[in-house]
Amino acid sequence: MNKKFVKENKQLVREFLGAILGSLLVGKLNRDLRNDPIIKQSAANIKKIEKQMMDKIEKKRKQDPDFAKKLAKAIASA
Repeated sequence: MNKKFVKENKQLVREFLGAILGSLLVGKLNRDLRNDPIIKQSAANIKKIEKQMMDKIEKKRKQDPDFAKKLAKAIASA
């Protein structure tokens, strides 16, 4: 490589290498997080709690017409 080219474009080379290294580290971090058993268990627990909440809301909505109206109004305004 020409020394003049490297000297003039040093900042550009740093940004390019920084972007490459950053994307590699982020990709590795994402893979590690997806494969982490604790995070998998937490995600499963969150989904389970979400399903329970949705079931309770649906049950209450069917039993209480006033709640259903308030819920519809709250969803429409959000």
